[in-house]
Amino acid sequence: MKNLLFVLLATLSLISCEDTQTNEVALQAKVDDRLYVSADARASLNDDGTVTIQGFTDDESLTLHISRLDDGDFAIGEGRPNYAVYEDFEGNIYTTDPNGEGVITISDLNENSKTLSGNFNFNAFLPGIDTIYVSSGTFYNVSYSNGEIPDPTNAGTFSAKVDGNQFIPVIVSARSTTNTIIISGSNANATIVLSVPPGIEVGEYTFPGGSVRFKYQDANGPETTSEGIINITEHNLGDKTIKGTFSFFTNRTEISEGQFDVAY
Repeated sequence: MKNLLFVLLATLSLISCEDTQTNEVALQAKVDDRLYVSADARASLNDDGTVTIQGFTDDESLTLHISRLDDGDFAIGEGRPNYAVYEDFEGNIYTTDPNGEGVITISDLNENSKTLSGNFNFNAFLPGIDTIYVSSGTFYNVSYSNGEIPDPTNAGTFSAKVDGNQFIPVIVSARSTTNTIIISGSNANATIVLSVPPGIEVGEYTFPGGSVRFKYQDANGPETTSEGIINITEHNLGDKTIKGTFSFFTNRTEISEGQFDVAY
């Protein structure tokens, strides 16, 4: 009866969405005006006692992090240990840390079956560029286990120069989809995104005319890339780590001396 009541409440909370919803998946939410439905979800009880919940598709992911394994409300806000992260299909990372607000609620914690159910809402920022509003979020019967789900904002190291000025990101992300490995770095003012094929080998690749893509975006919006080069120096498919250098030009900006060493 308790599980049936949760499903009914989750359905009612999303009734305003125009998209077709389903309760057969483990995690879903309204991201601005669009319904995000995860293809799968997982959770982990981390070594420090915190809990990470993540829903994902081939192209997007949504991550929730709370301070402990318990039922109740976990507020998101400045100075609090709870946070949420959304990564879109272009590799842009929206995070509540440090200025976002919201709440994650664990409404059903079953320590025998090791499952979690609950709801959430928050606003998150692509630093200095954009804001999203995530509402009517629900997760249902998500299994948790001991272990670690990697922090999606800390995939490794990433640096470059933007028109000769040092670009040091506060967020580094790397993710593999069916057709692409997306690597990105964001600071308070701009985002750099690199896209390469999932099976890319060590070597040098150019744009245009190749299978690699580059994007630079700041408060003025995304710019048009005219040419670029990326040199893959290491790629371990088993460990899912990749390392290399890059540079490219847009219609307004020169990106030079780029380096990355990340796990995806």
